[in-house]
Amino acid sequence: MNRPVRSGGEFSIDDADLSSTSLMAVLTETASDDPWSAEALARILALPRSFGLIAHEAGQPLGFLLAQCAAGESEIINLAVAPAARRQGIGGALVAGAMARARRMGAQTMFLEVAGDNATARALYDRIGFVQVGIRSGYYRKEHNNYTDALILRRELITTRGN
Repeated sequence: MNRPVRSGGEFSIDDADLSSTSLMAVLTETASDDPWSAEALARILALPRSFGLIAHEAGQPLGFLLAQCAAGESEIINLAVAPAARRQGIGGALVAGAMARARRMGAQTMFLEVAGDNATARALYDRIGFVQVGIRSGYYRKEHNNYTDALILRRELITTRGN
């Protein structure tokens, strides 16, 4: 797909397919409070109008993104970046790739949910132009049965000149 550059070197972003789901599952174990199984990731990728992108360097997975499109809208379902590869442009490159793919699939807007206490992810989405349009109180379960809100974010993918 493309070869963006990060501070540690060049990396590639390619389409994820069913053969990628085991690597993606390992990434969620290290990058997420809520790991996904390879089977769950495969079920998402198998859905109509769903797609995945995977970032890698020298055969090592750095991050991935799963999204879907329907009725002029798109949604990022999961984004994970390996802890050692964070703050190097990988998450932003994956989101940019997803926005481009969603546009080609006819989406005019993109939605996602992010934990309200995930300041790093929120800063990324703010830089990319996502705005909060809703909240799901107590949506994400954290350690010791504590909960945090999910913020619903949206970004327009198609803009008109003069706006």
